[in-house]
Amino acid sequence: MFGEEVLRSIMMTCIILHNMIVEDEYDYDAAEVYELDPMNTAFTRIYERPMGPHGEPLEQDPLVMDGRFMTRMIDRYTEMQSSYIHEGHQLDLMEHRCFG
Repeated sequence: MFGEEVLRSIMMTCIILHNMIVEDEYDYDAAEVYELDPMNTAFTRIYERPMGPHGEPLEQDPLVMDGRFMTRMIDRYTEMQSSYIHEGHQLDLMEHRCFG
């Protein structure tokens, strides 16, 4: 019915009109209220280990199953809490997904 170039032109026109309406409705005199964004990594505290109410690190009780320590599971959990190792695992996963 419509060619690709016509649809592209219609879409760009709609976007421009939308932006003009939004800009017209914006209240430039309103005070800017800054809300802390927990998803902004520049301000997010990196979680390394459990902390007590006074900021001291908590000691963990050993995890025991069938009378054996679950050290490998604890090591893997600790690896995932480390942001550096976690990022490496994410990159490995993305590489596997893309180039699998």
